[in-house]
Amino acid sequence: VERIQYVLEQAVEQLKEFRQLILVGAPAPVSYFASPGKNSVLTSPECEIHTLARPGEDAAGALDALAAALSYNGSNVPAGKAERPPLPDGDITLPGLAAAVGATLPENAIVVDESMTSGRGMMAATIGAPPHDWLTNTGGSIGIALPLAVGAAVACPKRPVLCLSADGSGLYTAQALWTMAREGLKVTTVIFANRVYNVLKREFSYLGVGDPGPIVRNLFEIGRPDLDWVLLAKGLGVPGTRVASLNEFAKALREGFESQGPTVIEVPL
Repeated sequence: VERIQYVLEQAVEQLKEFRQLILVGAPAPVSYFASPGKNSVLTSPECEIHTLARPGEDAAGALDALAAALSYNGSNVPAGKAERPPLPDGDITLPGLAAAVGATLPENAIVVDESMTSGRGMMAATIGAPPHDWLTNTGGSIGIALPLAVGAAVACPKRPVLCLSADGSGLYTAQALWTMAREGLKVTTVIFANRVYNVLKREFSYLGVGDPGPIVRNLFEIGRPDLDWVLLAKGLGVPGTRVASLNEFAKALREGFESQGPTVIEVPL
């Protein structure tokens, strides 16, 4: 199952071939932002949308009822091939980071994904990983990843939790690291440090007002001074490391998954 892309044009391209869409516990897909002159509806005008179960209704029960109505028992569903990507090496790239996660993710893990622009390939790279759960942010909001990881680790203390966040998102709720340390939660937090709010830069370009001036650019940048997430984590009681290659990233992930407490991995981009 493919995840619908965040970028409007990519999502429209992804869904353009579908003529029937059945909603099960979900609203019809729309873009994160309503941009001037752009249609926020992601599906084709020819696509018919049907609601089997609304958000908050019994989605599993609705699917069971549909299967019963169709006399379908699922016996001919082809099983996907569980095949991890090979461990990457060399310089840090976004595909390489995704491959490292897919190659090392442990069985029964819980992934909290707020990586947005830096982690678009994560779900595709983990299709062949052992069974795991995937939690995301909602409605384009940011700041939920670290406290959501706390909640996942408290609810399921025996399961490893991988938290994928970034420097801009993480700033909203960095204090959650202290809770992880205090409670000894098994959470491996990855901070993609790109020093900028790329989402805001992209959305500004859609406004049709030309290139941003220095004052506007300053609003998108996260620097002067640059954040040091290793020191921030240390101050909140969590050991951290900064990686400079894909080899180091994969090694840090494995060490984090093997740890019995929280860790932070900063990935400069």
